Amino acid sequence: MNFNINEFDIDKLRSIISYYKKNIKDISLDEIYKIEAINTFQQNWDINAKDFYEMISNSLSKSKNLLASRNYFPKNMILYFTQKDPEMVREMFVNLFNETISLSRRIDSFRDSCDMLLKQYGNENMSNHYQYLNAISTYLFFRFPEKYCIYKEGKFKAFATKVGYDNIPKRGSFDILEAYYNMCDLVLEVVKSDEELVQIAFSRFNGLNFSDNGLHLISEEIIYIGSRFNLNCETKQEINYIAHSNLDLIEENYKVNEKKQEDVIKEYKETYKKQDFLDEVYITERDYNFLVRILDRKKNIILTGAPGIGKTFLSKRLAYSILEHKDDDKIQFVQFHQNYSYEDFIMGYKPSKEGFELKYGVFYNFCKKAQKNPNDKYFFIIDEINRGNLSKIFGELMMLIENNYRGQSIHLAYGGECFSVPKNIYIIGIMNTADRSIAMIDYALRRRFSFFDLKPAFENERFMDYIKGLNSEKFITLVEKVKLLNKEIKEDFSLGEGFCIGHSYFFSDEISKESSLDEIDMYIEEIIEFDIIPLLKEYWFDDYDKIEKWEKILRDVIK
Repeated sequence: MNFNINEFDIDKLRSIISYYKKNIKDISLDEIYKIEAINTFQQNWDINAKDFYEMISNSLSKSKNLLASRNYFPKNMILYFTQKDPEMVREMFVNLFNETISLSRRIDSFRDSCDMLLKQYGNENMSNHYQYLNAISTYLFFRFPEKYCIYKEGKFKAFATKVGYDNIPKRGSFDILEAYYNMCDLVLEVVKSDEELVQIAFSRFNGLNFSDNGLHLISEEIIYIGSRFNLNCETKQEINYIAHSNLDLIEENYKVNEKKQEDVIKEYKETYKKQDFLDEVYITERDYNFLVRILDRKKNIILTGAPGIGKTFLSKRLAYSILEHKDDDKIQFVQFHQNYSYEDFIMGYKPSKEGFELKYGVFYNFCKKAQKNPNDKYFFIIDEINRGNLSKIFGELMMLIENNYRGQSIHLAYGGECFSVPKNIYIIGIMNTADRSIAMIDYALRRRFSFFDLKPAFENERFMDYIKGLNSEKFITLVEKVKLLNKEIKEDFSLGEGFCIGHSYFFSDEISKESSLDEIDMYIEEIIEFDIIPLLKEYWFDDYDKIEKWEKILRDVIK
């Protein structure tokens, strides 16, 4: 491309680069997880894999917060679609990664296909497939790290503002992604011309198979750091803020100077203790202690509560805190649905080229994995546990999952194999109390689980500290209005506490203390118009006056 220095303020870019160089050791340590995500993807990616679901699940297993965060679940949805229609998803990625087709056509095709899958396989709790430009750019980044950078609107706008790059088209359109990549290319040209950055890239990524020696990754890091960097502040406190601003990144307990980057990646384990859990999940320490004790005693627990209360987010971090580090190899996540079966969960005969063959299910394989490491703890998380036919799914294992019968063997229905559920597996189920369409959970299974009801965290001191930290009076006002709304929902005879608005609606990776009031106002408007009001229209579909009343109350917040 033709580099045009006039497209942004080169001096401000050089200030950011200077800061980046001075803090490269801290930054490179913090960014290791992206390199691990790329390596894991490329080592597992096989578009012709026989089991496409297993392949894509393994490929994305280290994507962490890049494809999952509060209220943002592109990884879970693409895996769900792959379970439902693996060949269609396979074709989607064939087209997305076909560099002979224009990028705009590939992205439009991918999103159109996701719209079709959502329409065909979605349910009343699935209003979104989350395959936004952010997610699609991440897939491209994993596949072609020498060509693409990860797009995030907040990151793009913040960095562009700081370097005076004013080509920012309408949000959500392909034009904004094209403008972002153009900005990335401009930064890349500066990186290429800087001998010190070229040497940094060579030293960090030597032997990691990046055809451009990692220069795109350096550019990606500079843009990410620059989006959070205060041009008027170059202190140690600044790098500490940047290093810890990402909710899924915790400070490492090793020194990058002592080992090669490749060795650090192999030994990468993020510590995660009780306090980390309490900092991220807005429940009391008393409730946390109850959860840990119940899980230890019963082995099986079901988290219940209203939609948007952060049950899925909590369940994984509860496992992390008990393990005392983030280790996704010891956690298995599945989502039940009406068609989920014993054959999917334990084992069963599936069609093959030769006829039928016995295939092992996800829980069977996870139990075998746990049996090989009896001194380690393993966590099996079941989202939407009450959506499946539980007696049908668990079969004869309904007895074996009970704490008193752990380690005891029984003959399985297929093949007569002698099988047991190991004592070091903990099952965490998740269910929405607001789901009218689901029957009561099976009583035989109910007594094998303890139930823990989670409440909205609007009274939690740490949650309110987070809200106040955004310095937006409108956000504080919205929270107060929702507290009143929840009181009315709770007192409504046809609804009740299980239908209250959860606090996770108020989180986004795009919003932080560094966000402008305009960005926060836009986010508040999106919450009201596209999350809360549609939910209220469903709750009070036969009470127009109540809907109209709350529409006015909520919309008045953003006037």
